[in-house]
Amino acid sequence: MINVTARAGRHIAASLLSLVLCGSGGLAYAAEGAQSPSHTSAEQQLLAMAHALDEQSYQGTLTYEFGGPLETLAFERLVQEQGTQERIRHLSGRPRDFSRSLPSNYCGNAAMRLFAEEGNTPFERLGLHYDFQNVGENRVADRIVDIVKITPKDTHRYGFTLGIDRESHLPLMLTLTGERGQVLERFQFVELTLGPIEKTTPVGDASQRLAFTKAACSAPESWQGWRPQWLPAGFVAARVDVNDDQTVMSFTDGLASISIFVSPIERVSGAVGVVQRGATVAAMTMVALNQHSFKVSVVGEVPPAIARKVASSVAYQAGP
Repeated sequence: MINVTARAGRHIAASLLSLVLCGSGGLAYAAEGAQSPSHTSAEQQLLAMAHALDEQSYQGTLTYEFGGPLETLAFERLVQEQGTQERIRHLSGRPRDFSRSLPSNYCGNAAMRLFAEEGNTPFERLGLHYDFQNVGENRVADRIVDIVKITPKDTHRYGFTLGIDRESHLPLMLTLTGERGQVLERFQFVELTLGPIEKTTPVGDASQRLAFTKAACSAPESWQGWRPQWLPAGFVAARVDVNDDQTVMSFTDGLASISIFVSPIERVSGAVGVVQRGATVAAMTMVALNQHSFKVSVVGEVPPAIARKVASSVAYQAGP
């Protein structure tokens, strides 16, 4: 549940797209020339959203739906010169409280690093695998939102629909949809307050904290050891951590992410297969190397068949 809650926080704070564009500075300002919502392109809407998320503090109540279950959450985001603080409190079910602090120099978002290195607008790469479209307006949390639909061009990834507040440009609604158009996850604010957070309890004073430190702003193009022999088109390495106990690899296409974990095990167990919760899928398999057994786990926001194919392709590569 901790992983699911942390992931909810990631989406609520910025959504998948806003995390891609968060901190993109000059790119975000390109959206300011829009004269009216009806003449604003989907790309401009998303860039304006990135700019808003980079600078605005806000708090509110929202619902989180994943494959049937529905939870109610309170969310707070405080943006300061030294960094950003976020807090999630569960208002339904078992009481849970999580927080995280992101330093101003945090470079932990894989897609953000990718596009910074590319030197182009994010949509030049994303447009190879997704279509972006404005599809009208709606109301969320008693506020007018513009609806942006992001449709994948193949069956290797999911689609997204965003409701972007017309006044603040913050994302007030996000849905992830599967291959048949079914809703896998939905985040939606029911109440929103803009501006500085004024509370007697600090944002970071939560029962469980998620630690973030400055990460390297580049990923290796090649490395020795475990690696997938197949990935969906457009997915590139974002981060690789290798030690004696575990190899962790993260890949992204700019929106979706795939993480691969490889660790040694003493004996082969029955924990093999695919499980899914909302849009998150986990595929597990076993692989042998030099008479030793290893467990391979693939976790990502991709269809189950894709996660299974990636997991089955993981092999040890002696050289780059």
